[in-house]
Amino acid sequence: MGEEEKMTSAMRRLYLDIIGSLGTLPPKQKGYIFGYPGKEYFGFVHYVAAYITLEFIKYSFDKSDPEYPLRHFLEEKTDDERMLQSRIMKYVLKYKKEEIERLGITLPEGHKYSQIEMDTIEKRLAGYRLTEMNFFEHQNIHDLEIVKSIVERRIMHAKKVPNAHFKEVFEQYDVFVSSLKSRAAKSDRDMVFASLALFTLEWHYPIETLYKLSMMMEARSITEIDKKDLNLLCAPITVESMFGGWFTADSRMVKERIELFLSLFDDELDDSLKEETRSRIKEIFVLGVKYKEVITASDGGLYKDWFARESSVADWASFLRCYDIFSIWEKKEWTNRRIKNMRYLMGVLIPDRTD
Repeated sequence: MGEEEKMTSAMRRLYLDIIGSLGTLPPKQKGYIFGYPGKEYFGFVHYVAAYITLEFIKYSFDKSDPEYPLRHFLEEKTDDERMLQSRIMKYVLKYKKEEIERLGITLPEGHKYSQIEMDTIEKRLAGYRLTEMNFFEHQNIHDLEIVKSIVERRIMHAKKVPNAHFKEVFEQYDVFVSSLKSRAAKSDRDMVFASLALFTLEWHYPIETLYKLSMMMEARSITEIDKKDLNLLCAPITVESMFGGWFTADSRMVKERIELFLSLFDDELDDSLKEETRSRIKEIFVLGVKYKEVITASDGGLYKDWFARESSVADWASFLRCYDIFSIWEKKEWTNRRIKNMRYLMGVLIPDRTD
């Protein structure tokens, strides 16, 4: 990343500690991912350390963000507002549950995405407990047409979303991301909130990744891409590490995958180089899972919990100003071929229910 001097002293110490921990990996694993003595890829060390740091910040923010009853977020305590939020919550629950069930996950009783059967709107509003970020995301699912058209699987069909409306949908999305970027400049908390909001949006709905890939396909006259490679970058995956063990999680190297996809989808690259790229992506993915679920700090607790205790909103904001998640975004310009490519890519990544 190369801008550690702009971080708070605490954040710089934490970031360098993560880099140091990568240096303690078993020699074969460290050498395979980062290069062997005399041939180290130091830029790649920062690349992976930044990815892990962002995951730690996301975890720390979520852990510190209190939950409230849904009614806490109502701007107006009118019946119309109560009914609207109740409808939005039902809409979100429907598609969140479908998404989770497609992954084969059984929700525990009382989970926020389980359907809570209550006999009055007031009871439902009190029963649903959300963080500020949860509420923000739910409003986006309901209000942002691009998100609705993805979760309802309409965006890939020209009859359901004609080209003219397709452009309008993405224009609304670009205005929304621009507003997030403006919010990020207001305060430390706004920087963290807005950055994580874009991270989460792109993690669930990889709009920027697919847009850039659609442009590459247009420029190089590519008509098909490998579904497994796209899933490797943008979907829940299960991989076997060459250093032992199976690992399952969402693939969410949101900023990093945009820089990686050229090495996977460039039809001029040798197949052996593509396979090497796939293998390294898998091992970086494994490291991300391990740092969140397995790797411990010197106190014996999980590394991510140590990070959460030792850092603050000001520290996270200083990192995110250097990391700049907003660098993934660009205002969309559409050609008919680009639109066709985008529909195709979304269809590959988000197949219809009958697929």
